[in-house]
Amino acid sequence: MKKFKMEDFKPMNTLINQKEKLIKDDGSDKVDEASYRSMVGCLMYLTATRSDILQAVSVLSRFLNCSSEMHMKAAKRVIRYVKGTLEYGVRFRKSYNFNLQEYSASDWAGSDHDIISTSGDCFILGLGCFS
Repeated sequence: MKKFKMEDFKPMNTLINQKEKLIKDDGSDKVDEASYRSMVGCLMYLTATRSDILQAVSVLSRFLNCSSEMHMKAAKRVIRYVKGTLEYGVRFRKSYNFNLQEYSASDWAGSDHDIISTSGDCFILGLGCFS
């Protein structure tokens, strides 16, 4: 947040705007690609401990070479979400029940401009999600 001068921004408790579809040529002004890449890169690094932002960061990374104001606004929203959910995280507790569970979700051809599909998985062993 300090790197991008966002310490005073209002925190968010929702990750992305569901009504807003990010596309390559959205008609908004272009932004400095280096700063957008830096922001998305920092968010990628953060996904190692915050798997809840993984899907949003994956979508943002599609626009590294054609970033616009809309893409930057969406990236800043993710940072504001992280600020508002600092206490979130994965906790592991002692458990004697080691059932392995897997959940998955898919958005087939959900990207309007290049028909890319997005999918995700969650693996749970005992009481903790590990992937």
